[in-house]
This record gives sequence, C-alpha cells and structure tokens, in this order.
Amino acid sequence: MKITALVVAMACLVALPATGVRAADRPGVGAVTATQEARAVDQLFAPWAKPHSPGAAIAVIRDGKIVYSRGYGEANLEYGVPNTPDTVFHLASVSKQFTAFAIYLLAQEGKLSLDDDVRKYVPQLHDFGKVVTIRELLHHTSGVRDQWNLLALAGWRLDDEITDDDVARLLFQQTALNFPPGDKFLYSNSGYSLLALVVKQVSGQPLSAFAKQRIFDPLGMTHTHFQDSYSLVVPNRAYSYARGPDGQYRYVALTYSTTGPSSLFSTVGDLARWDQNFYDGKVGGLALLARMQEKGKLNSGAEIPYASGLEIGTYRGLRTVSHSGGDAAYGTFILRFPDQHFSVVVLGNAGLNPGIPAYKIADIYLKDSLKPAPPSPPPLDDKPEIKVDAKRLDAYVGDYEVAPGFFISFTRDNDHLVLRATGQQSAPMYAVSDTAFRLRAPPVEVVFDSPSAGGRIDGAVVRQNGVDRRMKRTVLAKPAADQLKAYEGRYYSAELGVIYDVRVRDGALEVRHPRGDIRLEPEGKTTFVGTFPIGQVTFACGEAGACNGFTINNGRVENLKFEKVAVTPVGR
Repeated sequence: MKITALVVAMACLVALPATGVRAADRPGVGAVTATQEARAVDQLFAPWAKPHSPGAAIAVIRDGKIVYSRGYGEANLEYGVPNTPDTVFHLASVSKQFTAFAIYLLAQEGKLSLDDDVRKYVPQLHDFGKVVTIRELLHHTSGVRDQWNLLALAGWRLDDEITDDDVARLLFQQTALNFPPGDKFLYSNSGYSLLALVVKQVSGQPLSAFAKQRIFDPLGMTHTHFQDSYSLVVPNRAYSYARGPDGQYRYVALTYSTTGPSSLFSTVGDLARWDQNFYDGKVGGLALLARMQEKGKLNSGAEIPYASGLEIGTYRGLRTVSHSGGDAAYGTFILRFPDQHFSVVVLGNAGLNPGIPAYKIADIYLKDSLKPAPPSPPPLDDKPEIKVDAKRLDAYVGDYEVAPGFFISFTRDNDHLVLRATGQQSAPMYAVSDTAFRLRAPPVEVVFDSPSAGGRIDGAVVRQNGVDRRMKRTVLAKPAADQLKAYEGRYYSAELGVIYDVRVRDGALEVRHPRGDIRLEPEGKTTFVGTFPIGQVTFACGEAGACNGFTINNGRVENLKFEKVAVTPVGR
C-alpha cells in the first residue's frame, strides 16, 4: 500500500501528424475512414501532435478486421522517422502470453505437463524442499524471486546487457523462495525466464526459434520475433524516449538479450493476427486457448485474476482479456473484449501509460454496450498556500499508522511539513489551512485533528483520489544515534554474490550498494527502509546488541539474507 500507488499516474500520448494505413495495402484490414470514432481517437493523441516527439501506434480491431490503425509521433527523433502501423515496437511483458502459448503447445503434444516439477527440465534450479510446478510459474504463484529486482540488488543497471545466461546464473544461486509455492500471487518475471528454459529443453530449440516456427510463421506474423540479442538490427523499429526534468526527450537504452518475460518485437498489424487466433484457433486450437485463459488458483482455493500471460477481468460490465508491458520508455497494451469480438492494441515509445488510451478507445467504439462509468472522485479544490506557525507545525510532527505495517511520518523543515510513507522517499508539503496540508504530486491532502485539551494531535485523515483514510498517532521505536554503530559492518549475500558496507554517516545509517550509497531511514529499532532496490532492511541482532546479518524485502524479493563477514585486506 503506497501513497504514490493510490492514484493512477495519468500519462499523455504523443502525436505527430498521424500516419494511417490503407485497407488495400494489407489483408484483413477494414476501411480506414475519417469516421466520428476515428476523429475521437485522434483527439486522445492531439496534445502530442507536434514535431520532435515520440508517440505510439494503435490498431482498433472489430470482428477480425482492423477498422482503424494509425501512428502518432516519431519512431526515431534523430532522423525524424514517424511511427506508423508498420513500426516495430518492443512489447515488454506483453511477450509473456507468447511464452505461455509455447508451453501450452508442448503440453498439448504430451511433451510436458503443466503440473510437472520445473526441475524436471531445469535441474540446475535449487531444490527448495517444495515442488515448483510449470503451472505455478505461468500464474505467478511459484514464489520464485523476481529477476529484475535481484539483478538490481546485485548491482546491475537495467541498461547493462543482460543475457539469458546472466539471468539463469542468478536464479540458480537462489536458495529460498518468497513464499511456499501456490500460497500467494506475486508477479515474477523469473517464472517466464524459467519457462523459456523449459521450452528450449523440451523442444531442442531456443524460444526465439520455436516461436518463429510454431507461432509467428503459421499466423503470418512476418514482423514479429523474440530479440535474443540486443544487437540485432530491426528494420522499422521504434526507439524509446523519456522526458527529462528540463522537458526534453532523451533516448532510453534497452539492452536486454534475454527472452521469456520480455523482448518480443512486433507491430500492431501482426498483433491483430495474433488476436484473431483467439477466435479461430488457427494455431493451437480453441480448446488450448480456452485453457490458457483459465484463471489461476491458490492453495487455499481462492481464484486469482491472472491466467497464463493474460489478465482476466471486466470493464464497465463487459468481460476483458488483457496484458500490459513496460520496459525502458516502451509502454504496450492489448485489450480484448471477447464477447464483442473487439480489441485495441496500443504500442508506445514515449514512456506512456498505454492502458489509459486503450480503455478510452473502447469507450468510443463500445459506447452502446458499456455500462455507465462510475463517477470520478472530485479533485482537490484549488487553494493557495498559506504560512503556518512553527509551533503548530511541531504539534503535527510524529508517526501515524494508516494500516498494519504502513505508517506516515511527519517532520518539520523550517516552515514546511515533510511527509514520508513506509518504503518511500520524503516529500515536502504545503499548507492550505492551519490543519490541512498537501503534496503537489500526487494530489494528496492530510487533514489533522483539532488538538485535545492537552494540545496533543491524536490523528488525521489522508485524502487521495476521493478516498479518505483515517490514521492514528503512534510511536515507532527508533534507535538512538549511538545505537546505529551496532549495525555497521560488511555483509555478504551468497545468493547475489555481493557485499554491502553499512556505516553511519552524518548521523544516519547508510548502505554502500555496488551502484552508489543509499540512506536508510529508521522504521523501528532494527528495521530501516531505503530507496529502490533496497526496500526494507531488518537487522538480526543478539541480546548483547551485536548484529550478525539482515534481510531485505523490496516487493518482489522477500527475506533475502545477508550475513556479516570479516574481509581481510589483500597483502595481510
């Protein structure tokens, strides 16, 4: 539960002079005309209709035909190459459904079972004492730690070249799971890297070759491939760009040479062919595709909304099948309404949130089928900043519990309150009244209680996205400055093959990560929190105060152990 995650970050799409596609140029494409719906779609992209801007390509698919397809913005800013329906994009996690489909093809042929132990095909994986099945990998219920979080903790940058071997080596070093297999749902890219290894072991082909032969070629997806080496030249590819603090776009490198959870390249037109396969079953058959869309279940019997590389849900009363993806500044989304035989594909290269325009496109075309949209929460009204007396600010300083394990702490910095939520960085607030304070982004307001007879503030309400949450004042036990010295030392993780140095600097605890120093903020006597990739750090200390290790929890990696070590300098 995060303050920043309680709202949807609205991302704008970028548009340049839009580039359309003629129906006569491609089979299976319906007429592209300046319909009222098409003009409404173009309006979604209008704010970015200017030169030197990245953007997106889209396809609107109805009854197996592309009824509207267009490119917006540029695929390459250096050469001014426009995005078109033929532009090739990196699909990020939209790739997972193709990896899952490869597994289902092999299962259909009797070459594996979804309930097989993955170690039957990948024996290098540690024996965790509990069986991890292929089905659990498909549904993100395996407990296997996420590779990207592990790589970041080990000191990799995600713009380093990362190969299948790099990922496998790190996964094979893991000796513990996040949780017992099947107990929880927790998204893990590692599961799909392991599935790619299963495909290779069972079929004798790397996933890239298997998918080409068994999926892409039969469906006529001639512009689609798994990019198993980042150095491959891809004609008509879109490069990714993100806006910097100065408002200018900068190239964001993507150097993945790994397949399974990501690294599929494709076009909106090819994805329309893939979408149609869910209706006619040309490859695999409809029975296989139906099994692939069955939701996963936990050991408790509870159903989860995730199937195999696909999310199963509803939108305004209609069934949906979808998946999103995001790597570097690529943002991708496939949204299908199976009962209406209607789909939307949005592929972007501008750091956009593609789900927002995808659902808005569905609003335009399915307006007569959708139930009324729920009312939007009222925005915070516009109020000017005021100055609040320092003594009153001091009365608000302290810790407040929003939910078990989730706290918001307030400190004072001169004439401003500063907010810090569990696991997040500090953010300054501004006052709009003597009791109400706001963040500038995201739009969050905190309204403190009136003081009790003794002048104490007992609680407050945090307001975000139209939802009010009550929080009560509490006291988090924190170590005294002299106690921090007990945590200093060198700590080693065998599962990462990395050493962290922990030291006290300027009165605060700091961890020296291979890519820099990260300050640790106390959340209790032995618990601290740092920015990504560190997350929450909990020290293990004896009664005498000596600490011999700590564990890290950073969302998709849980209970990762570090042990205190003595390092002898070279030459002694």
